[in-house]
Amino acid sequence: MCSTDVCADDVCWICLAGDESGPLERPCRCPRSVHLSCLGRWQLQQAGRSEEQRCRFCACVLPPLEDSLLPPHLAPVAAAVTPYMAVVYQGEHFKIPVRPGLEGMAEFRARVKCLFGLPHDSDFQVSFECAAPTSGEKLTLRGMGCFNAAASCAAISAAKRAAGEDGGFEWSEAQQQQQQQQQQQQQQVVAQ
Repeated sequence: MCSTDVCADDVCWICLAGDESGPLERPCRCPRSVHLSCLGRWQLQQAGRSEEQRCRFCACVLPPLEDSLLPPHLAPVAAAVTPYMAVVYQGEHFKIPVRPGLEGMAEFRARVKCLFGLPHDSDFQVSFECAAPTSGEKLTLRGMGCFNAAASCAAISAAKRAAGEDGGFEWSEAQQQQQQQQQQQQQQVVAQ
């Protein structure tokens, strides 16, 4: 981060509130201050674009989404849980463990291709539906370029669920049973 000092009369360039709404920071070289939670929401809206990770004005690297959107009391919980994404393809539902980063994206692609019998050299289109960590509103992030933002939302939701807080989308018992039945049927076909 490229922090500089915050002045007493500063306001957040996103919500226009002062430090009464939370601490103001300067995560880049720009002269304006921001609440990290506001910056995180803004970065989420920029998912898949360079502005998700870099300031569009000074090009300084911005904090990762988890740093901006994960409540501090959930950090130890987030480190201990495995986030999952529900994947739906032609009416089939599966839960896939995810982790952010290039390796996590490569693992996600490989798992999806394996689960649905897609050729290893094929490409596929994806849209991620997730709950915004601060508001719970439903977001649709389009394209594999949004994978890290979606994985961050999944990690924050998993931490909230593990802590007994509302974590966004629920994976229903019926969906879990359907996935188990489909996996058993696939194993029976392979065994025959």
